[in-house]
Amino acid sequence: MKPTAYLVRPLVVAFALSCPVGAMAAEDGLNLICFGQGEVMGSRSTNELVWDSDSKSYRRRDGIRTEMQGFDTAVTIQIHGWEGRIRLPKKLVPPLHGANEGDGWWTLTDVRMAPDEISGGYKLNGLNHPKFRIDRTTGMIVIKGFGQDFTGRCDAVDEGQKRF
Repeated sequence: MKPTAYLVRPLVVAFALSCPVGAMAAEDGLNLICFGQGEVMGSRSTNELVWDSDSKSYRRRDGIRTEMQGFDTAVTIQIHGWEGRIRLPKKLVPPLHGANEGDGWWTLTDVRMAPDEISGGYKLNGLNHPKFRIDRTTGMIVIKGFGQDFTGRCDAVDEGQKRF
């Protein structure tokens, strides 16, 4: 019996060390609502007068300007065990995107829960795989993706409970 006990103990320790730190703490689930500011690549038409030094007069110049456009919004994140999902506002979802779970929910990938931070990503389309990082001390979240950014502060929400 003793040789078996000695063999099992190293396997349990090896399994515990291979798991992400804090993953066991997420078994009950973590629901976060994150309020902040987002930026998304957008375009707008321009109609300007520019000085033409050759003709020494102003000329009209029409065009389309592409730039980052800011807005206020909220993102919801739910993590249960090893899995999670994120609910994005429509402004953070590109026109060409893959299938989501419905109602704006996207499946999280590579979820890592450490004592100081939560990180992971999600797939919007073939080129855009945004990554997120949440500082567990301050509650600050940063999402970086192709043509989109979001920065905010997260609060824990108990599912089905009223805030006040």
